[in-house]
Amino acid sequence: MSSSVGTNKQQEQLHKLNAALAELSSAIISPAATIDQVYRIVLDKSKSLTESQHGFVSTIESKTQAHISNTLTDMLREGCSVPASLYALPEKPHSLYHGLWGHALNTRTAFFTNSPGRHPAAKGLPQGHLALQNYLAVPIMFGGNLLGQIALANSPRGYSEEDLRMISRLGELYAIVLHNRNQENELRSSEERFRLMVETVPFPLVVTGLADQSVLYINHFAAELFQVPPQEAVGRKVSAYFALPEERLKIFVEIQKRGRVLDRELQLRDEQGRAFWVLLSATQVEWAGDPVIMAAINDITARKLIEEELNRLATTDSLTGIFNRRQFLSLGEQEISKAHRYRRPVSLIIYDVDHFKAVNDTYGHQTGDIVLKEITKAVNQQLRSSDIVGRIGGEEFAIILPETQISEALLVAERIRAAIENLLVEFNGITLHITASFGVTDQPENDCSLDKMFNRADGALYEAKERGRNCIRQK
Repeated sequence: MSSSVGTNKQQEQLHKLNAALAELSSAIISPAATIDQVYRIVLDKSKSLTESQHGFVSTIESKTQAHISNTLTDMLREGCSVPASLYALPEKPHSLYHGLWGHALNTRTAFFTNSPGRHPAAKGLPQGHLALQNYLAVPIMFGGNLLGQIALANSPRGYSEEDLRMISRLGELYAIVLHNRNQENELRSSEERFRLMVETVPFPLVVTGLADQSVLYINHFAAELFQVPPQEAVGRKVSAYFALPEERLKIFVEIQKRGRVLDRELQLRDEQGRAFWVLLSATQVEWAGDPVIMAAINDITARKLIEEELNRLATTDSLTGIFNRRQFLSLGEQEISKAHRYRRPVSLIIYDVDHFKAVNDTYGHQTGDIVLKEITKAVNQQLRSSDIVGRIGGEEFAIILPETQISEALLVAERIRAAIENLLVEFNGITLHITASFGVTDQPENDCSLDKMFNRADGALYEAKERGRNCIRQK
């Protein structure tokens, strides 16, 4: 249970991070976006991702090296009365930055502490400063230059390595903003700004036309993900990279209606046709006067494989590989309900391996396990892909047969019975002949209960055992 809760929490945090990155990317390329707006996005998203009560975002002015933050006013509103001048440093070296808040600037290393008073860099708090329960800081670096920092404080749950990773990733994108702003020959062309942003963001990003849905530009991260040279991807229809055409249609319709799509889980395909899972966030922006779609992509294939494996372990029998009792009953209830709703036939077969306890007692449980696995293989060869089969007890199995009258179910049961009877299980020079007994029933028109079907089939199975085993009875 704790593993599932942890996975859900991580997924929720990943969704929030991708939404923050998408919003920040959109602000970067918007000609109307001011640096104050970018400050606000970075601060608000950082506080939300880490559940921080306080924080500020800063820059280091390129000429004077003064430490500047337009968000320090937030701290004043939150009860901090320390003057902003205390945080400013007009000259180098950076080692003069004092106390805990300057540690990330001095060392150029992101860090967090949940015991700020005991941190080696702590030098006490100035009068009027908010009390610190915990603290996290990420220096903003670009090309080896220190450009500012993101500082956060007082998360009720405490900070973690995952928090540090998320804010560092947000900081990488924020660094691009500050780098562009500090360039003496700052790029004025919106198309040049756009291309610079696309190429330098630290995750796969694709730009497509809104009208013709063709690729206009991809960065090298996206080119690696799709296994295609960037120049070959340009001009291609994006439909070539969607595993399901309907997903592409849904995304473009939603963008045209709402302007963006956030955190959509779907499957894409690379140039070789390999399908992979992604978390996609896309927004409509303007490029060279034309509306385009900018899509940020996060490869979540590894996470999906883990989820699928956890689901497999939770729903299948570890020995035979078929559904376990819980999953069989769940799927069975759905099938019975559907058959009742649409007045379609459905039948149930229960079978039990004859004298299985004697096999275990005589030859050992390892031999018994081999017997059950071999029987399962033989039975599966007699079933359709739509049939539902599960292990519901030690040596007891059940099969739901959709769209099947009881007369047809009896024929299926006979084929299975004969296949098991003809099965020779060999182990350590021993050949075992195995048989099984069967109970068969169907769903009456006025009955939609799987429990009642089980009771009838179980009664029929009991009769089969009473009649000498290795036979079929119906009720």
